[in-house]
Amino acid sequence: MKRKVTFILCILTWVLLTMFFVQERTRVFKFKPLNGVYYNTPTPVLALQYCLSGKYQNDLENHLRYHFGFREVLIRLYNQYAWDFYHTTTNKTVKVSDDNWLIGKREWANYYESRIAYYASSRAEMKAMFDREASRMYKVQNILDEYGVFLFVTLLPGKEFVYPEHLPEYQPEDDSLHLEPLHAIQYYPVVFDSLGVNYIDVQRIFLDWKDKVDYPLYPQTGAHWSHVASAQAFDTILRYIEHESGMNLNSYQIVNVHPDVTVPPDNDLENVMNLCRPIKQGSNYYSDTKAFYEYMATMPRFLIIGDSYFWNLTQSVPLGDLFSHYEYWYYNSTVYFNPNCNHTSELDILSEILNTQIIDLSYSPVQLYDYSDHFLPKALLYLTHEDAEIEAVIDSLASTMEQTKGEEKRKAAMDLLFSSPEDYFPDLAAEGIPATRNSRIKEVLR
Repeated sequence: MKRKVTFILCILTWVLLTMFFVQERTRVFKFKPLNGVYYNTPTPVLALQYCLSGKYQNDLENHLRYHFGFREVLIRLYNQYAWDFYHTTTNKTVKVSDDNWLIGKREWANYYESRIAYYASSRAEMKAMFDREASRMYKVQNILDEYGVFLFVTLLPGKEFVYPEHLPEYQPEDDSLHLEPLHAIQYYPVVFDSLGVNYIDVQRIFLDWKDKVDYPLYPQTGAHWSHVASAQAFDTILRYIEHESGMNLNSYQIVNVHPDVTVPPDNDLENVMNLCRPIKQGSNYYSDTKAFYEYMATMPRFLIIGDSYFWNLTQSVPLGDLFSHYEYWYYNSTVYFNPNCNHTSELDILSEILNTQIIDLSYSPVQLYDYSDHFLPKALLYLTHEDAEIEAVIDSLASTMEQTKGEEKRKAAMDLLFSSPEDYFPDLAAEGIPATRNSRIKEVLR
C-alpha cells in the first residue's frame, strides 16, 4: 500500500511539473495578463563561456521569474491570500489603510515627509530650485504673451492632501532620507503670487469642495481624481482661462451624475495589486457631459504638459468640442494626440509653442518637484537665443562627454544644457524679462 501511494505521488508530481513546463512553452491556457511594469527578459543563449561565468544561470533565473507556467494564476492567488488573511499587498508601490483606501507609496510618503531629500540636500537648496523654476515660468509666460500665447500652471490636487484621514500610519523606511518637510504644493503658490505667475490652485479648490459635494473627489481604489471631479475641475479651469486670457471658449455642462461600479482608470491602484476578485467598496460616481457652442467663441489649439491626471480628462470632458486641436506631452516626453510625432525630442519646440494658443503645465503635488520636466528652461532658451548659439554650446559640451557614441554624447550634452541653461547663457539668470529674441520667431509666425 505504501509503495502504491509513493508511486501515485510520484506520478502526480511528474504530471504537475510537466504541466508547468508545457504551459511555459506553449501557453496553451490563456489567462488575464498581470498589471504593472513588464520587463523584457529574452531566453538566454546556452553557451559554455556563459555557463562558466555564471551569466547563463543568472539570465535563466531572471527569464523564468517572468515566464514560468501559470505565473498569472499563481501570483493572483498569492496576492489574494495576502489580502484576505493579512490585509496587505505584495505590490511595493501601494499602501493600504485600515478602511481599505489605497494610496500610492510616493504620495503617502510625500504627505508626511515631502520629497525634497530625493532632489536636494537641504530645505534651502530645494527652495532655490523652486525659486529658479518659478522665475523661468514668469519669464516664459511674459515672452509668450507678446505673441498671443497664454501659458499657465495648474496645481493639481493630491489624494494624500484631500483625504489625509484615509492615509495609513506613517513609518519611516529610511532615516537617511529624512529632512524637515517642504511641500512644493504649499511653496509654489507663495512664489507664484510674488512674481505674478499665471496659475490655478485646484488643490485649494478641492479642499473647499470636499465637504460640499455629494460625490467622492477621489475613488477609494484609484490614484487620480474621480471621473466626476475631473469634469467639474476642468470646467473651473476653462473659466479661469477665459478670465485671465480674455478668450471666449465653448463650454460644457455636466447633465447627469450617476453611481456605478468602479471602472478604469478609477481603480488603477487596485489593478496593480493583481487580485483574484475586486476589493469591496461603495459605488463610484460617473457623469455625462454636453457641449455648448458659444456665440463668437474661439476653438484654440491646446497643449498640456504634465503627469497622468490628464488621462481622466480624456474620458470625462469633450475636449474635441472645446479645442481645434489638443496635444498631451506626458512628462514632456511622450507625445499623444499628434499623428506625426510621438516624442518631444523630435519636435521643433519654438514652432510648437508659438503656434499654440493655450499651454498648461499641469502637475500633482508629488510630481511638482520635477515641475515642467525641463520644458521651461528649454523654451526660455529657444525663445531668447539663436539656434546657432545653442548648437555651438551643445557641440562644445558633447566633446567633453564620456559616452562613446556620437548620438549618446549629443543627448547627454542636451540634457545638461536644458536642465540648467543659465549656466551657459548667464543673461538668462538675470532678473526681469530677457530682451533678446530668437530671430527665427518671425519666420515661425509668418
